[in-house]
Order: sequence, then C-alpha cells, then structure tokens
Amino acid sequence: MIDFILTFGKDAANSPFGIALKEMGVEHRIFSDRISMKYHYRIWLLLVGWPRLALFSLKSAWRSLRSSPRPDAVVVSTHIEVLAYALTRLLLLRRKPRIYLLGFIYTQRSNRLVDKLRRLYFRIVFSMVDGIICFSRLEIERYRALFPGAGDLFHYIPYGLHIDGYGEDAACCAEPEGKHVFSAGRSGRDYRTLFEAFGKMDHPLHVACDSEAALSGCRTSPNITVLRDCYDDCYVEELRSAAVVAVSLEASDISAGQMVLVQAMACCKPLVVTETPTIADYLVDGSNALLVPQGDAEAMRKAIEKLLEDRELASRLARKAFDDYRTKHCMRAYVGNIVDTVMRCEQALA
Repeated sequence: MIDFILTFGKDAANSPFGIALKEMGVEHRIFSDRISMKYHYRIWLLLVGWPRLALFSLKSAWRSLRSSPRPDAVVVSTHIEVLAYALTRLLLLRRKPRIYLLGFIYTQRSNRLVDKLRRLYFRIVFSMVDGIICFSRLEIERYRALFPGAGDLFHYIPYGLHIDGYGEDAACCAEPEGKHVFSAGRSGRDYRTLFEAFGKMDHPLHVACDSEAALSGCRTSPNITVLRDCYDDCYVEELRSAAVVAVSLEASDISAGQMVLVQAMACCKPLVVTETPTIADYLVDGSNALLVPQGDAEAMRKAIEKLLEDRELASRLARKAFDDYRTKHCMRAYVGNIVDTVMRCEQALA
C-alpha cells in the first residue's frame, strides 16, 4: 500500500495522476487538497503559504497513519510534508511507512553561513526519508557530493505532467493560430538574454512571469508583453496558440525549465531552449528542439527566427518532441516511474 499526499487539487483521486494509478493496478490511497504556493512576495510564502501546507500535511499524515491497512510507503512533495509525516509517525509510535520525497531541488545560497545552515537542516530532513526522487541525472551527482551521508537516497526519473486535451492526439500538432513566441517560468530563468534577443526582432514575445526578481535587469521592447497574472486557462491558451516556445535558462546545476518544456512537448510546440546539463535528459539539439549556449542572445535570436521562417523544420522538431512526451513524460509514464522507484527502494530495504 502506497499513500500519496498531493497538493494540486481537492479531488486528486479522479485526476490524471489518480487515474494512472488505478489503471496500473497499484494499491494506493490519495490524500489531497489544493494548496496554492503562488506568491509575488516571499513574505506571503513565509506567513501564509507554508503554514497552510504544514496544517494540511499534519491532517493528511494523521489520516494516513490511522487508516487500515497501514501504508508501507508514503510519497510527499516537500520538506514540510516530510517533517509533518515524520512527527505524526513518531507521536503514533509507528515505525512505518517509509517516506519518499518527490521532486527535490536544492539551490545553494551565496551567503556561506546561510548555505551551511540550510544544508544542516536538509541533513535532518534526509534522516527521516528513505528515498529522494529528482528530475535530472546531474542533480543526483551534485547532491551526492553535497550530502555525502545521504548519497544512496537519491534517484532520477524524467519529469511528467498532463494538460487536458493535449498530449494524446497528433491533431494538436496543427499549425498554431498565433504568431507570438511564448516563454514562462520564474525559477532559474535568464530573461535578460531573451529580452536582448527580442530587442533586435520585430516578432512578438509573450512572457508569463509574476516574479519581479526573475525580470530584474531586463530591457523591455514594444514587441515584448509581460503577463504577470497568467495562470490556468489563460496560461494554456498562450501556450496553445504560440508559434514557438522559448526557455532561456540561467541555472545550470539544478532542475529548471522542465515543466514548461514538457508542457510545450505535450502541446506539440517547437522549442528553443538554453543548453544546460539538466536539459540534456529531455532534449537533443536538432532532434526534438534547438539548443543554444547560455547567455548568447544572438544564438537565441537566430534559433527562434529559424523556426519562425522554416515551418517544416519547426513541425519536424515539434512532432518528435510530441512523440517523446507520449512515451517518456505523459502522466502514465511519470506515475509509473514514481511507483517503480518506490517499489525498488522498498525491495532493497526489506
């Protein structure tokens, strides 16, 4: 029995994630709610977001540990959920279930003292878990070096997701309705390079980003539109109608950009992406995307213009990306990889 604590919706049991688990025949339970962690200012996260998540995590852990049959393993998505579940397990004098942390990302801080304290904190968190799942192979190597005592805990799987109405039928690979280039995200982005590239172009760029920090230092142009409140249906519509999706990255040692590029793959969009070690697990230059060097605005501009002008090339790259999504990054593949990793760990620890 595997319990999943999920924060993306109240009825996650009937979501694509839950349906994939049912179709696989996995004995499981889901405890879910919609806990939004979107924020414009970090103070909201500290005073509202994390307390909400902590309360939900404690309630879910109590329900999970009081359920029958007792779970053998639980999958959570944040360090706060790890602490809540481990505390509840201790209060109820339970030795099981084993705890698995999904989607861990560690960003080092420039302040050495702060970084040292954060590493100490996560060593404590890691002492409570039995497996940590990451979304790039490079991160596995990096974390094993940063946390030598926890090296065997880290495992890699490709990131996956589901967008309603996309990723299932090749009909979504039709020529886009819009003519704009679309970019999105806040973590690890290099919008300065992207904006510089479009400063030398007339083509429209739409950027969905609600973070002032991510956009700091960017020189805007009349052809650039920043969408600061673009979520859910608005976001999908921007992605669906885009002619090209561009993901310009600054971070090279952590997972960054995978969500947007996998969404683009599901929507059969041609991609221009900064080449980083963590992107190598998802894209191959000239096969399912065009990759450009970090910080190279001229290369970014040329790659985007190439796809806008050569629609046959754009279509070929988009269709290969779409095929890769269906085999490697769709919800069934994603859930299957999570379950396989947990089951392997359980067998090794038995």
